[in-house]
Amino acid sequence: MNIDQDLVTELFHKKDRKRRRILFDLYSDYFVTGLSSVFIADMINKDLGAANLVSIADIKYCRFYFQGKLKKSSVKIRSPMTTRVEEKVELQQINPSIKWSDPDELDTGRNQNLKSKFQK
Repeated sequence: MNIDQDLVTELFHKKDRKRRRILFDLYSDYFVTGLSSVFIADMINKDLGAANLVSIADIKYCRFYFQGKLKKSSVKIRSPMTTRVEEKVELQQINPSIKWSDPDELDTGRNQNLKSKFQK
């Protein structure tokens, strides 16, 4: 027996919380093939050398919770981080009579003199 198989049998005897997750990680090839849950349970029990250690309910649990969800998260690849370099754009003056102003340099009181038609 392998160390992983010994670990799985010990976890199933102790009814540990993580036993099904480790079972799926160890025997994920059986789950992907689409075999019946009875056949998968029998194959795993033969491999572990213990009768009725892994039940059909354990196989169904692993299929429902781990088959699609763990594969998607393990394949996820992070894109490399990119930083944007801001270039200062110089405005081309089409007409020399137009003067551009920077809104940050203007007086705040001057910017707040807007009148609304809803204002009384």
